[in-house]
Amino acid sequence: MVRVGRATHPGPSGPHRHGTAASVAVLACTLGAVLLGSAPRVETATLPPMGHADPKAAAVADELARAMGGLEAWRNVPYIRFDFVVESPGKPAVRFRHWWDKRMGRDRVEGPNDQGKQVVAIVQLSDRKGKSFTAGVPDADSANVQEGYGRWVNDSYWLMMPFKLRDPGTHLKYSGRKKEKGAEYDVLELTFDKGVGLTPGDHYWLYVNTKTHLLDRWDFLLESMKGKPAATATWEDWTQVGPIRLSTVHHFTGRPAVLKFENVSAPATLPEAVYTQASIPE
Repeated sequence: MVRVGRATHPGPSGPHRHGTAASVAVLACTLGAVLLGSAPRVETATLPPMGHADPKAAAVADELARAMGGLEAWRNVPYIRFDFVVESPGKPAVRFRHWWDKRMGRDRVEGPNDQGKQVVAIVQLSDRKGKSFTAGVPDADSANVQEGYGRWVNDSYWLMMPFKLRDPGTHLKYSGRKKEKGAEYDVLELTFDKGVGLTPGDHYWLYVNTKTHLLDRWDFLLESMKGKPAATATWEDWTQVGPIRLSTVHHFTGRPAVLKFENVSAPATLPEAVYTQASIPE
């Protein structure tokens, strides 16, 4: 699959994954480096182990999660359907369609490859195995399955990141309160344990609105950005999706590209054919 909007940090849990942004150069320093990659686990009622956080940071993170519907509601969502869409001036939008089965830990992703052919990858997220099809024909190797896993890592994290702040290996610090453009924010600083993943030196600052308790933006300074200033992306258009709220629009300071999520839903069920067939009924 064509590499659009890669990033480097964890989804549900597990090792970091480093990525690139090859096809949309304008995103190379923004979407191309903002994600924690991981293997998922089946959601259960048991609370998972948490990372480290000072009391104030933990309280703000808890308020943020509650404003989004709560961690329990998120864990109990069985499926997430969404399109990850990158829009750049003068270029056709690039779209990747996902059918994520959270309970079984698998994803179907559809999108174009470098030649413009439609690729379908069906991936078991725990072991990164599965099958793929190019223009409806089964692929002979696993390259597109691995690309599909990378797309899930990147694309899903832009939806669920605030639910992952307390994951194992995270360090969350309260960095004070700031006022900007008439709004007031609690700022959380997010870092990671040494040796966790490929880029444990990545650094994030989250701006949580004190009135809405939702995330308005984040700044990030990555290992690959040595000597460069932190980059910024907004978290906008908070939308009710079943029992949870998700940000569906991200703008990038100094960059004309826009990341949007479209056709977002939380269906109670999906046909098994979604995870077995090259094509599925609309």
